[in-house]
Amino acid sequence: MGRGPNWHPPRHLASVRRSRTDAREHLVAEWLLAAVAIVLTIAVLVGQMLGRPDAPAPDPPAAAPPPGATGPGAAGPGTTGPAAAWTSVGGARVERTVPAGFTPTGPGDQGMAVTGVAGCTPGRVYAATLRVRASQPGTLVQVTLLEVDGGRRFAGDTTGAVLPDRGWRQVEVAHEGQRPGTALAVEIVLPRGSPRATVLVDDLRVEASGSHRIRSG
Repeated sequence: MGRGPNWHPPRHLASVRRSRTDAREHLVAEWLLAAVAIVLTIAVLVGQMLGRPDAPAPDPPAAAPPPGATGPGAAGPGTTGPAAAWTSVGGARVERTVPAGFTPTGPGDQGMAVTGVAGCTPGRVYAATLRVRASQPGTLVQVTLLEVDGGRRFAGDTTGAVLPDRGWRQVEVAHEGQRPGTALAVEIVLPRGSPRATVLVDDLRVEASGSHRIRSG
């Protein structure tokens, strides 16, 4: 059989023709995709070169509480002020620890004292509070808030307390200022006849009426 002049190949065997416009659009799309990929790659590389932002610096360690501060972890119900401020009375052996304490070495009045806790104004009322405990039940302690000047003792007030057990007990004594130019001192002693026990002293506070706390020790 011959092929006539009007013969055409079947549609499925005919070659696909693509217009120049379609080819140009396809090429532009490929370029756009390539450009986006390049931009993303550059961004990743730049981020790696710069590195991650520095981590925030850790908080500095909390400062240790100053002497006299109270709170969790403190020895006893509170902590005394500078242990070196306590001096011996009557020859007692003073333990300058936290809490501070003393042990009598003889039968007489023995204990410890701290001076210069506050200035004293005549006519003004001051109150000293502290917590004490003894190694022997039934121990009698005397707490005195007094005025001193140049090593001399002047007016003062004393209160006594019997410690029924080995637990902590709060003691308070008040004093009205009498002499101008003096300073206040606090004295804790075991009087003659009291059981010879070791006494611990903690959370000393001195306040003036109508004012903020003067000293916490």
